[in-house]
Amino acid sequence: MKITSMTAAMMVGLLLAGCATPPTPRNTARQQASGEDSCNAAAYQNLIGQDAVVDLSLPEPKRTYRLGDPVTADFNAARLNIKLDDTDTIIAIDCG
Repeated sequence: MKITSMTAAMMVGLLLAGCATPPTPRNTARQQASGEDSCNAAAYQNLIGQDAVVDLSLPEPKRTYRLGDPVTADFNAARLNIKLDDTDTIIAIDCG
C-alpha cells in the first residue's frame, strides 16, 4: 500500500486532533463558582433594602444595575453584582 503525502498529512492531522483538549463550556466557571462566595457577597447582605448610594462604599470590582438592564455575559467570580429595583433600592447582592 502506497501512502501519498496528502494521506500522510491527513493522518497526522487526525492524530493531532485526538490530542487536543476539548473546548471548555462557557458556563463552567459559573458552575464552579455556584455555591461559593468568591466575592464575599455574604458580608454585604445587610445592604439589601437600602438605597443604591451605599454601593459606593463597596469594593471593586463591582457592577450595579437595575433588573431588566442589559449586562455583559462575562463572568467574574470576584465581582460583586448589586441588583436594584426601579426605585434604586438594593434587592440582591451576589457574585458574578
